[in-house]
Amino acid sequence: MLSRTTPKEIHPAQTQPDNEPAARTGGTVHAHRVMLVVQAFTALPGTDHGPSELAAATGLNIAVVYRILQSGIATSIFLRVPPGRYRLGPGAARIGMQAMAATPDVTAARPVLERLSRAVDGFALLWVLSPYGGPRKAYAASAPGRYDFESFGLSVADLVEVGQSLRVGASGRVIAAHLSPSLVSAVLEQPFPAGVGPGAVRDTAAYAASLAEIREAGYAVSREEVTGWSAVAAPVMWGDTVYGAVSVLKPSSLMPEDLALPVAATTAAAERLTLFASGESDPYPLAG
Repeated sequence: MLSRTTPKEIHPAQTQPDNEPAARTGGTVHAHRVMLVVQAFTALPGTDHGPSELAAATGLNIAVVYRILQSGIATSIFLRVPPGRYRLGPGAARIGMQAMAATPDVTAARPVLERLSRAVDGFALLWVLSPYGGPRKAYAASAPGRYDFESFGLSVADLVEVGQSLRVGASGRVIAAHLSPSLVSAVLEQPFPAGVGPGAVRDTAAYAASLAEIREAGYAVSREEVTGWSAVAAPVMWGDTVYGAVSVLKPSSLMPEDLALPVAATTAAAERLTLFASGESDPYPLAG
């Protein structure tokens, strides 16, 4: 899962070196600066950055940034990639994986998906974000109702490719809408998958413009991005980081023009799964 931290959030005025709170000890100040450098890697465009770029993003002295980078190499938090640039390393990945392991098992999602499937009479799915090899989504759980994966009319290879892509479908755009600009750029650089329908948003400018609208609305709609099917999706969040998306699909001929019910049911399911992802108790548990 990947944060939507922005450079502005990384170095507000009160975190500038000349404005460090007087009560902080030297160790606390150093730890704070280390976290600023780590966060900068999640906000700056691209994956590889030099000390001067990181210093500008964090407001720290370049010598301080350089020392932090050198100390992080020993624990593989950072990797040195010549010439004179750095990226997050496997040590950072281990931290992320450990954090993700603390989220609830996806089996907790199935009753929510089954309720959504019955409410809309559609195929309900939970997708989770996978950062490996570039931002993608991975299947986590589903409640197909009266449908199955063969109903989509795609070969296994095309179904996997379309299912993983954030370029295709309401669930893909909902997840992308909550990624950092650099990761959205990475999504747009990925090849467009084969097997998509006529409604797919192929224009990169239109795709990028739709993400702000999705964040504002809290959901996304797709029609014929998989031939013959329409969908509604809403984000599942873990704090301010996107965990994945809930989507419900129906044959386009059966998806109503008035989407009030599918939108309400899907966003309610996403809100409930957001509580699960955050480890919070559900104030309105399902009765069955």
